[in-house]
Amino acid sequence: MIFTVAVARAIADGSVRRVYRRWSSPKATAGSVLRSPSGMIRIDSVREIDPAEVTDADARAAGEGTRAQLEKSFFGPASNPTFVIEVSYVGADPRDALAADDALDDDALHTLSATLTRMDSRSGSPWTRNTLMAIAAEPGRRAADLAERSGLDTKTFKARVRRLKNLGLTISLDTGYRISPRGATYLHRTDPPSD
Repeated sequence: MIFTVAVARAIADGSVRRVYRRWSSPKATAGSVLRSPSGMIRIDSVREIDPAEVTDADARAAGEGTRAQLEKSFFGPASNPTFVIEVSYVGADPRDALAADDALDDDALHTLSATLTRMDSRSGSPWTRNTLMAIAAEPGRRAADLAERSGLDTKTFKARVRRLKNLGLTISLDTGYRISPRGATYLHRTDPPSD
């Protein structure tokens, strides 16, 4: 389940406590916790509703001005059931604290390097350092542009960057990415010596 940046921020500040979706079957489970652009969001409940019962007040509680605006945000065929999903903000994404932690001692550096080497090996060619360097060189560059320069489709490139973000090495921006303090330290400490 994906939240827009605006909705994720509204959930984080408490002004949105529910969202609506039109799905062929429920795509979220009560009790699950999801990552969003503003941190971790818990799915408190998922319930099918009659869309005719949604009011303007319900729409405002979901961050939309009117019921008509809310319905425009629905994807999928009108024949699909409509669900109301109650949500609450759990807290910051733990990757944020990891990204800010640039105190890489020798053991942490060795562990991180070994992890990145395994990631390179599984893909059949080294990509982790090149991706980090591309992001460091052009913060905010669109993922599609970076993907094209890397010879990858955008979906594959984004999946790779997510893996690096899970290690605290990159930070997602509204457009593109930037290297995190942890990622910058890693690049600096592992910079190959120049001849």
